[in-house]
Amino acid sequence: MVITKTFSKREDILRLRDLALSVPEPVTVRSLDGQVSMNAKSPMGIYALDFSQPVQIVTDSPVLAQEVEQW
Repeated sequence: MVITKTFSKREDILRLRDLALSVPEPVTVRSLDGQVSMNAKSPMGIYALDFSQPVQIVTDSPVLAQEVEQW
Protein backbone atom coordinates (compact mmCIF):
# COMPACT_ATOMS: atom_id res chain seq x y z
CA MET A 1 0.00 0.00 0.00
CA VAL A 2 1.13 3.51 -0.75
CA ILE A 3 -0.45 6.39 1.15
CA THR A 4 0.28 10.00 0.26
CA LYS A 5 0.14 12.28 3.27
CA THR A 6 1.17 15.76 4.38
CA PHE A 7 2.05 16.21 8.03
CA SER A 8 1.31 19.56 9.63
CA LYS A 9 2.67 18.93 13.13
CA ARG A 10 5.87 17.46 14.53
CA GLU A 11 3.70 15.33 16.82
CA ASP A 12 2.20 13.60 13.78
CA ILE A 13 5.67 12.67 12.53
CA LEU A 14 6.52 11.19 15.92
CA ARG A 15 3.15 9.42 15.96
CA LEU A 16 3.98 7.86 12.59
CA ARG A 17 7.32 6.62 13.92
CA ASP A 18 5.68 5.14 17.03
CA LEU A 19 3.00 3.50 14.92
CA ALA A 20 5.66 2.08 12.56
CA LEU A 21 7.49 0.61 15.55
CA SER A 22 4.28 -1.08 16.71
CA VAL A 23 3.80 -3.17 13.56
CA PRO A 24 6.01 -6.05 12.35
CA GLU A 25 5.87 -5.05 8.67
CA PRO A 26 8.43 -2.70 7.15
CA VAL A 27 7.36 0.93 6.81
CA THR A 28 9.12 3.25 4.38
CA VAL A 29 8.55 6.97 3.97
CA ARG A 30 9.74 8.59 0.76
CA SER A 31 9.54 11.85 -1.12
CA LEU A 32 7.07 11.97 -3.99
CA ASP A 33 9.90 12.02 -6.52
CA GLY A 34 11.55 9.00 -4.86
CA GLN A 35 14.84 10.85 -4.36
CA VAL A 36 14.76 10.42 -0.57
CA SER A 37 13.58 7.24 1.13
CA MET A 38 13.96 6.16 4.73
CA ASN A 39 12.88 3.59 7.26
CA ALA A 40 10.02 5.06 9.34
CA LYS A 41 11.18 3.00 12.33
CA SER A 42 14.51 4.82 12.44
CA PRO A 43 14.67 7.52 15.14
CA MET A 44 17.00 9.70 13.06
CA GLY A 45 15.77 8.70 9.61
CA ILE A 46 12.33 10.14 10.23
CA TYR A 47 13.84 13.63 10.00
CA ALA A 48 15.54 13.03 6.63
CA LEU A 49 12.48 14.14 4.67
CA ASP A 50 10.91 17.52 4.16
CA PHE A 51 7.55 16.95 5.82
CA SER A 52 6.25 20.34 4.71
CA GLN A 53 5.74 18.57 1.37
CA PRO A 54 3.56 15.50 0.80
CA VAL A 55 5.32 12.17 1.38
CA GLN A 56 4.48 8.59 0.50
CA ILE A 57 4.15 5.99 3.23
CA VAL A 58 4.77 2.50 1.88
CA THR A 59 3.77 -0.53 3.94
CA ASP A 60 1.97 -3.86 3.83
CA SER A 61 0.54 -3.27 7.31
CA PRO A 62 -3.25 -2.91 7.19
CA VAL A 63 -3.20 -1.63 10.78
CA LEU A 64 -0.79 1.19 9.99
CA ALA A 65 -2.58 2.07 6.75
CA GLN A 66 -5.94 2.32 8.50
CA GLU A 67 -4.52 4.53 11.28
CA VAL A 68 -2.72 6.88 8.90
CA GLU A 69 -5.72 7.24 6.60
CA GLN A 70 -7.88 8.32 9.57
CA TRP A 71 -5.64 11.34 10.42
